[in-house]
Amino acid sequence: METDFYIERKLREKSPELHQRTRDSVFILQGMLESFLPRFPDFTDHSLLHSMDVLDYCNRLLGIDQIEQFSAAECYTLIMACYLHDIGMGVNQKDFEEFSPHIDFGNYSSEDPSDTIRVFHHEYSGLFIRKYAELLEIPTEELLFAVIQVSRGHRKTDLFDPVEYPDLQTEYGPIRTAFLAAVIRLADEIDVGEDRNSELLFDSSKQTLLRAIKAFGTHESIKHVEVTPDSIVLYVKPKAPEFVPLVEELCGKIQETLDYCRRAARERSDLRITQERSEIVNL
Repeated sequence: METDFYIERKLREKSPELHQRTRDSVFILQGMLESFLPRFPDFTDHSLLHSMDVLDYCNRLLGIDQIEQFSAAECYTLIMACYLHDIGMGVNQKDFEEFSPHIDFGNYSSEDPSDTIRVFHHEYSGLFIRKYAELLEIPTEELLFAVIQVSRGHRKTDLFDPVEYPDLQTEYGPIRTAFLAAVIRLADEIDVGEDRNSELLFDSSKQTLLRAIKAFGTHESIKHVEVTPDSIVLYVKPKAPEFVPLVEELCGKIQETLDYCRRAARERSDLRITQERSEIVNL
């Protein structure tokens, strides 16, 4: 049986109410997610298309047997987090000013709001979800906390912190927040294929910044990403010779994320990320 949309199907089966809430939320999110484009015209895709790809990769990483063990609350949390994890990329100036005092920037400092948002967009996402929870139809405080934490967890947060990532009990079933965050972090990391920057949103030939040229060229060199029960495979046809080391570097970064997420899943839950290695197949 194909894993396509399996988490979504399980949610509809387990809780038609929560399933309808996700559908209603996604309907209003498309414009919000594309609001990042004016601020980041030279940045990789963080639109609804990317969110859908991340959810698809979650389905593939998990597999049917593990999704069958999910509660309705876990299905809902993971779906909502997939759609909302990058919502912070498009915060408006008013929300940027409102949210910033509540973020621990550490030693980071920049006079460019765009740089600050890019680096800490997961934190802006969490604060956005909190502020607009009613609009997003998130029904309980427990589910809101879980959606925020799993969304934030797609980058940088400490998945081994039991306060930040506890196991929750809700009226819709348990939520293993650390495991869900590990899955979405890995799924986000492997959305690196050439379809990441859709021609519907981007014209890579018009990119002028070196960072953007490297990023878009690297994605265009990765023709397909396959997830098997054992591995994550990048099928590569380099756009030019200079992109070979960039693809290899990216594959190494994926392996680092995979190792971390596997360990978080193993130590913080009774579920597993079964994939062990990231590899390149040259076409």
